[in-house]
Amino acid sequence: MVALGLALSTLVACWFASEPRIEGLPGKRPQLAVISGLPLFWRENGVKADAPIITVLRQRFDVEPVDSPLALKNGRAKLLLLAQPRAFSMDELVALDAWIGKAGKALILADPELRWPMDLPLGDRRRPPAVTLLGAMVEYWGVKLLPPEAGEKRHFLGDGRVLTVYAASGFDKAEPDCRIGGGGLVAHCMVGKGTATIVADADLIDDRLWLADPARPLEPDRWTADTPQFVAGVLGAKLPDGRRWVRSGDVLVNAVRWAILTGILWAGLGTALFWRRKKPPLGLSSPRPALMKPKNGD
Repeated sequence: MVALGLALSTLVACWFASEPRIEGLPGKRPQLAVISGLPLFWRENGVKADAPIITVLRQRFDVEPVDSPLALKNGRAKLLLLAQPRAFSMDELVALDAWIGKAGKALILADPELRWPMDLPLGDRRRPPAVTLLGAMVEYWGVKLLPPEAGEKRHFLGDGRVLTVYAASGFDKAEPDCRIGGGGLVAHCMVGKGTATIVADADLIDDRLWLADPARPLEPDRWTADTPQFVAGVLGAKLPDGRRWVRSGDVLVNAVRWAILTGILWAGLGTALFWRRKKPPLGLSSPRPALMKPKNGD
């Protein structure tokens, strides 16, 4: 029973052990260009401020906001985060395709039904597109976006990591240069000498869907999903591994039931061993006390 208690205490300590804070890598970091209509570098009141996902990415990359794909040609960046951008002209679409085709690596968040909450009025130019405007380009590369599903959902990837998505879509009809993974949420396409990883949701980088405390984005203990690991990993950087997540309430209930059953079995086994040690062996009686010899005169 003591050993069982020590084992359970160790498991609890490991479960609640704090993870180290994310620290920036020393030396030169790879340059990452970011093109987005989302408020990733500013707040709705016009104040310049990094969104939590950008704060995390700055620990692994030299992040540079870019207005147009036309600027990629003369830039040094070989990595691109393209998240729900505004409408591109034909020249910009051609420039984007050419940049990726020359060994560029892009993570593209294309949301067919963006639900990012904003207080800006409808029609404000600062609002991101409610529907992705990259559908034709994505289909040209080799995959087709499906209609979105309603509501918030915890989406488990094939490696056990979890992303929280909102009104996300999926992909269908992959061409030979593309493959669909992540339970249909992610498509990986070869574009010339480069690669484009396309995700059918952009809400997933909203800190309200992956971060419990917006003021502490560099503390993995505050992460409620593996979004930072996923984004950084697609772009070629590594962050500490995430937790082991409970897939559903039924899984949690079954785990508690098995834990209780295991505890009962261990307790029963310990009790049986304890009483067996106290009981004398069968066929033997308890030893009698030795008689004292009488002394002279007694």
